Amino acid sequence: MSSLLYSSSHYLIKMLESILDTNIHIHGEEHLLHDSPTLFVANHFTRFETFVMPYIIYSHSNMEVRSLADHSIFVGYFGTFLNKVGTLSTEHESRNEIILGDLMTGRKNWMIYPEGAMVKNKKIVKNGGFTLDFLDGRDSVHTGAAVLAMQAELIKHEYKRAQQAGDILKVRKMREKYFMGANERLSYRNTVVVPVNITYTPIRSGINPLMSLGDKFVKIIDERIKEELEIEGNILLNSEIHIRFDEPIDMSEYLYHAKKEMKNQNEKSTKISDNELISYCRHDLTTVFMDAVYKNILINFDHIFALVIEYYQEDFIGLHELKRAIFLAARDVEGLKIFHVHHSITDELYKLLTDEQDPWFQSVLNLSVEQGILIHVEDELYKINKSAYKNEHHFHTIRIKNTLRVILNEVSLFCNIGQSVKDNLSKSSAEIKDEVFHVIYNRDKKLYKQDYNTFYSVILSKPKDVGSPFVLYKPEYSTGVVLSHGYKSSPSEIKELAQYLHERGMNVYGVRLKGHGTLSEDLRDTNWEQWYDSFNRGFAAMRQVSKKLFLVGFSTGGLLAILATARKLNKIDGLVVINAALELQDIRVNYVVPTLNKLNDFLSLFNADLEYVESEPEFPLFNYKRNYIKSLDQLRLLMQECKNELSLVTTPTLIIQGKSDPVVKPQSAQKILEQISSKIKRIENFETDRHVIVLGEGKESVFESVNIFIKENLK
Repeated sequence: MSSLLYSSSHYLIKMLESILDTNIHIHGEEHLLHDSPTLFVANHFTRFETFVMPYIIYSHSNMEVRSLADHSIFVGYFGTFLNKVGTLSTEHESRNEIILGDLMTGRKNWMIYPEGAMVKNKKIVKNGGFTLDFLDGRDSVHTGAAVLAMQAELIKHEYKRAQQAGDILKVRKMREKYFMGANERLSYRNTVVVPVNITYTPIRSGINPLMSLGDKFVKIIDERIKEELEIEGNILLNSEIHIRFDEPIDMSEYLYHAKKEMKNQNEKSTKISDNELISYCRHDLTTVFMDAVYKNILINFDHIFALVIEYYQEDFIGLHELKRAIFLAARDVEGLKIFHVHHSITDELYKLLTDEQDPWFQSVLNLSVEQGILIHVEDELYKINKSAYKNEHHFHTIRIKNTLRVILNEVSLFCNIGQSVKDNLSKSSAEIKDEVFHVIYNRDKKLYKQDYNTFYSVILSKPKDVGSPFVLYKPEYSTGVVLSHGYKSSPSEIKELAQYLHERGMNVYGVRLKGHGTLSEDLRDTNWEQWYDSFNRGFAAMRQVSKKLFLVGFSTGGLLAILATARKLNKIDGLVVINAALELQDIRVNYVVPTLNKLNDFLSLFNADLEYVESEPEFPLFNYKRNYIKSLDQLRLLMQECKNELSLVTTPTLIIQGKSDPVVKPQSAQKILEQISSKIKRIENFETDRHVIVLGEGKESVFESVNIFIKENLK
């Protein structure tokens, strides 16, 4: 195989990646030893791995890799292509000798799949070693890769001994046997085995363009090939492909310790032959590297979903209950600190509980319904079809008929993950809700602490408790309020209102908007979507422990409360906005800020810009003085987003507005009233010339208006 052809094939694959928008993620590149002969061993789920994996490795490391492929696919043009790029048939008469020659000299590296074939059902059992569930019964993981890795190192030593002994005939025969060129030498580096895990997410069935392409080239396609085109086409087109390299296993070191162990076990044995050593080690080495292959799985959202459905004891499950179980199970899996976890189940998983569409959840829910695992009963209630879920179907059809079972099988090896799910499902509904509530709140406080420490200034930073999110909570209260402060401010701004409501029987979550409560430089580096995410954290927490839920926001917090109300799939019991910043008195936000951003782009060419302005806030203890142009622009974008979604608000709404507000145009209140679709809505105007009416003179009247409105809508 020429390097030119190899490189050309590499660029062909790169072009294919670009066309298909394949999302390939490489992890553990630091474990690739570029100058050591390497035998890669990996799990095997798709046919395309055979010829795509070598080029992915090459593109990230410049290491040329050959692979074995089933003899049945060496037909036609595709077979010719495989031969030309160095892929070897599993039935090639000199297969082992070619592999050993490549590894001994280091001229090429190799990729082998010890499972021996595609494990389409991902059903693997560990009982000492690893056993696979194939079409024609169970079979152990093959030990051939382990044998080749050990032989490559042992035969190198045999070759060197022959050289040192001057046995020219033996050297010549060995060079011929292992296809060593006239000028080729043995690699001076030890042979290593690198375990590789390949994880796909999501795995979905369904019609895809590659199926149509197959129909054009082949008149008659059997069902097995159709299944492969359907699943593997969707993986190539729509899935993330995560490839993780584990630490290399040095064969020389491994064999040294194994031989020492053998001698300790049998003191009478003075000499151990290479064949005895290989026989002693082949199963152990295979188990060692396959254990590394499987443990390097990337645990993702679909895995957790599949486990919850598997271990849920009842026949019916509600979506909120399902989401909470997934949330806690994901928390526990991440907490184990022994598995790699996908971003779909990290800290951002609170978004699953915000009553908005979650793409990961919706995708796997749709899959479960389409394949008859979950049956919709009414509203958000589903019946679990347990017999359908346990149906393994046929080895060559399970990937398209019970995809969720395949996903479950992939993690069934790991008892600690399953046990975490079982432990959470054994808790009462009330316990689960309370735990979810506290997990979200504690994570929110942790995020604030990280931001505070990152931007800490001895001179400028305010006391830590000024900017921290807070909760006023009693388990016996069933009414919840999500309460947000305004732009450039902090949760302390709305703490008195929170206390007032809490004393009147309401639990309150005081939101800390991202970028606030620390330094203005923190706010400069955030966007309005992050402010909205902060509001949603409070919402997700309070939704768990509230029978009735109200969203209340001051100024910019009012915009976020409007936006949240507009976007929720389930009912909000009431919305209160106080001096909501829909339109500002300062025309710079609407007209000057966009111009300033363009001006800054121009001025940056001359190393000058207008980055911020300063002004004395009404309450300096809680607010920033410095106002960055970038932050103002984000406020402008939020105002526009809110205007676009006002008509989606249908919940009872109270609009509180100061008549002479120096910051927000009082007309904002009327525009909100006119454009929302709520049947129950009203404006209450207050005679004041201040903006921050939740503090200082007259605040009690505002507080009582909020309290009365909430009490009215509890009936």
